[in-house]
Amino acid sequence: MKVAVFDLGSNTTKLLVADVDVYSSPRIIAEESRACRLTEGGGESIRFPEKSIGRILGILAELLKIARMHKVEVMKAVATEAFRKSENTQELIDLVQESLGLSISVLSGSEEAGAIAAGLLTDPMISGLDDFHAIDIGGGSMEIIAVHKRKVTALESLPLGASVISERFCANASSRWADSACRDAKNFVADLLHSVASSMLSVPCSSLIGSGGTLVFLRAILSGEAGVETKDKSSIAFSESTALFERISQMTLDQRVSSYSSLPSSRADIFPGGLLVLNEVMSYFQKADILHSYHNLRHGIAMKLATE
Repeated sequence: MKVAVFDLGSNTTKLLVADVDVYSSPRIIAEESRACRLTEGGGESIRFPEKSIGRILGILAELLKIARMHKVEVMKAVATEAFRKSENTQELIDLVQESLGLSISVLSGSEEAGAIAAGLLTDPMISGLDDFHAIDIGGGSMEIIAVHKRKVTALESLPLGASVISERFCANASSRWADSACRDAKNFVADLLHSVASSMLSVPCSSLIGSGGTLVFLRAILSGEAGVETKDKSSIAFSESTALFERISQMTLDQRVSSYSSLPSSRADIFPGGLLVLNEVMSYFQKADILHSYHNLRHGIAMKLATE
């Protein structure tokens, strides 16, 4: 069955078109990603501004055209943290339905984490791992998942997305991160991990798997610096990630964009925040490296569609 999955995140809207069945991993036909910073404001009070609403309608219209070009049989649109928190979520959902005929399902944090876990389990790269922990760092939230004997045993969704941390501790997107901001952000992330993720340690963390935009661009940057193909850089060392954070957090936004060609300007402002979260997670689990997977929530939703 040919399916299309639309994923409306805090920073990007993505499309996955795939052939799916219940017996094998999704066969990817097309993948598209469009930058679209959805919200403004911080803390618990955020909303979709008019410019973001107009932009997301245009992006979804474009992605719908691509999905229909591939003659998909089933479409599914899901949304995550920004939609869970925004004051005018229903307004945007109604506009998308009225304008494009596309229904949007807002996933709870646990539903999002479960779909990410299902997606990761479709990755042939980790087919030999029965026990592992996984994280997905998005813009608005971060999901942590424990897997034992290929079954999810625990999951958490935390407000530790790259956008959230960046806006809270370095609100001026064009500036360097102050030493005090770095220290406060690290303490905030570490405290939250210790307070809510203790259940994750009931099963030893034999391997740590990561997905999400922060890992995608970190892998691209480190591959370029090492002079290797991106496909050959699935394992990322803690020392590499922390060293990059120390460098890039002390750059202005313009310096980040000019220094790293593989880091889009639409991501350069929040990338240090995502790196900081990643490093604190690796420290929490005491892991010297993390294995990056390109399989994610969209793959999990696609597999679910095959069984419905």
